[in-house]
Amino acid sequence: MLDVNTIVEQSRRFYVTHGLDDWAETLEKTSALVDDGAELQRALRQGFTAAFAFPPFFKQWEAFDRLVDEMARKPAPVPDNQQYREPLLSDGWAVPANGKVVQRSHDLGGREWSAYLYVFAPAPVANCWGRTGRQIREHFDAKGWRGLTVPEYLVLQRSFCERYGDHRFAAVAPAPAIDHSLWLVDSGDDERCSVAQAKQGVVQLQAAPLSHRERHRATLAGQVLVLA
Repeated sequence: MLDVNTIVEQSRRFYVTHGLDDWAETLEKTSALVDDGAELQRALRQGFTAAFAFPPFFKQWEAFDRLVDEMARKPAPVPDNQQYREPLLSDGWAVPANGKVVQRSHDLGGREWSAYLYVFAPAPVANCWGRTGRQIREHFDAKGWRGLTVPEYLVLQRSFCERYGDHRFAAVAPAPAIDHSLWLVDSGDDERCSVAQAKQGVVQLQAAPLSHRERHRATLAGQVLVLA
């Protein structure tokens, strides 16, 4: 069972540690779910056993440059050869880094107007390896699942890095646990979706066409639970 108060407090401490005090302040008065936990129970039954608390999406987005600096540039407790280096951001696939990312601001499952928990399974969705972005989105829609946004990915990849001392993106990591590649399903528009990769300490966020397919690319699923 996930304890909402504990998750919110742990998330707040993480934000304070990483120069996001305003995010932490937003969570100070949030310690309950608006539905009294019914959706949390359903999420747990679906295997979503990890969670992190976030401020409303607009607050995340207005601090995006600061977020990239804190989560994808600053040193972390990893070996020197896996230390964070300059991230690569692009709103296209076969284009140079331009500092932009694809991230929609609508259809975010309640993230738009409230603080929330993102409750997720800390392991790739087993039957989504190698599917196109469009196929994965259709699969998520049929299940009622939410994928990751770009800001959520940046926070969670840093949290995993500090917890496990490598650049995995799962509680049980492959060997060697040095990189990952993920569709960020709740980032995309009708044609593109941001793809996150971590390779030897470089966080890469690039937009791939939804028709793109890569057999080594995973995705994570979860639920958005609004906080009161």
